[in-house]
Amino acid sequence: MQLEPTDKPHLRPIEATRVPVNGSDRICISDPYRLSTAELVVSEPAVLILSLMDGANTCEAIRSQFRALSGHDLSPETLQSMIGHLDEAHMLEGDRFERYYASLTAEFCGSAVRPMTHAAGHGLHDDSGSLYREMLDDVEVCKPNSPAVGLIAPHLDYPRGQPCYAQAYATLCDRPVPDRVVILGTNHFGRSTSVVATGKAFSTPLGTTPADVGFLERLEARCGHLRRFEFDHAREHSVELQVGWLQYLFGAESFEMVACLCPDPCGPTGTAPFDGCGPDLREFASALGELIASDGRDTLVVAGADLSHVGGQFGDQRQLDGAFTEEVRRRDTAVLEEIKRNSAERFLDSVTRDGNATRICSTGCIFALMTAIPEATATLLGYHQAVDTATQTCVTCAAAVFV
Repeated sequence: MQLEPTDKPHLRPIEATRVPVNGSDRICISDPYRLSTAELVVSEPAVLILSLMDGANTCEAIRSQFRALSGHDLSPETLQSMIGHLDEAHMLEGDRFERYYASLTAEFCGSAVRPMTHAAGHGLHDDSGSLYREMLDDVEVCKPNSPAVGLIAPHLDYPRGQPCYAQAYATLCDRPVPDRVVILGTNHFGRSTSVVATGKAFSTPLGTTPADVGFLERLEARCGHLRRFEFDHAREHSVELQVGWLQYLFGAESFEMVACLCPDPCGPTGTAPFDGCGPDLREFASALGELIASDGRDTLVVAGADLSHVGGQFGDQRQLDGAFTEEVRRRDTAVLEEIKRNSAERFLDSVTRDGNATRICSTGCIFALMTAIPEATATLLGYHQAVDTATQTCVTCAAAVFV
C-alpha cells in the first residue's frame, strides 16, 4: 500500500497488551474481533502514531502531530513502512481488508456446517461426554415442576463457568427432548449491530445438530434478512458452548436448532441497531416469541450469557480485591432480581441506568429471551464469580430456568 501525503490511513479496532521483550516492555497489538490472526509488537512511540490513524488525519498531519506531541521527527519512509505492515496484517480499513473479509465470508458461507472452533480452549477434547458427566456429578439437581421453556447458562469456558453450567443444565436432565432449541448468543467479535442468525448445522465432538431452516425463514419473513453478517458466527463461542451441552443431554441429531447472536442494547440507540442495519432487538424477540407460540412445536430458548467483566484487564483502575468483588455481587444481584421477575424491560433498565458500569456483556440475549417468553416463571439457580487475581480479571455468571 503506497499512500500519498494527503491520504488518510484508518486503523481498525485493535487490542493492546504489554509484553516483555529483551528485558523491556513492548506492546503487542491484535484484532479483538479475531478477523486478523496477526500479532504485531510495537514500541510506545508507535502506539502514539497508531492513535493518530483515525481516518481523519492525513499522512502529513500524522507526521506533524507526532512531532508536536513527542518532539521527534517521523520520516515519510518510516510511516509508510508502518502502514504497509498494518495493511498486510489486515489491521487497516480499505480495499485489502474488504477483499480479505469477503474471502473469509465466502469460505464460511460455502459450508453447510459450522464446526466447533474453541473445543480445546473450553475444555472439550473428546466425544465421550465425560466432561459433562463430571460437571453434573458435582451439582445438586433442581427439578422444575414442568418442562423448561427457557434457560440462562454461562458462555465462559467450561472450567471457569462450571458451577453455573451444571446448575442450569441439570434442570434439563429429565426434560423430554425438545423439537427445537433456539440459542441466543452474544456477538462479541462480529460486524453487525443487530441480530445475526445462521442456518448452518453445528458440529462438536459429540456430533452434528441440524438447523431448523424453515423456522428461521419464517422469522426472517417477519424481521427481514438476519443472515447478512452470518460470518459473525464463525468465531463466536457463546452458542457453541450450549450446543455441546444440549447434544450430550438430548443427542446431537434428536432436535433442531436456531442460532442467533444478539447485539448490546446498552448504547445510545437502545435496542435499535446504531447503524440502522437490521431489526430492532425488541421487535425481533417479540416476533420470535409469537412464532414459537403459534407453531405448536416444543421449543426451548437458551441464552448463553455472562454478566459482569471487571478488573484491570477490562480497564478498571482499582485493585481487584474482596471489597470490589462484593460491590459487583451487589450490583449483579439487583440485576438478577429483575430476571427472577421475568421483567425484560426492568432488567434492561437496571443494566443501563448507570451506563452498564460493570460491563455486563450479554444484556441483549437475556433481554431477548425474557421478551420471547414473557409468561414463563423464572427461578434463579446460582451465581458465580470467576476471579483471577494474577491477571486482575473477574467475570461473573448466573444460572436460571424458566417454566
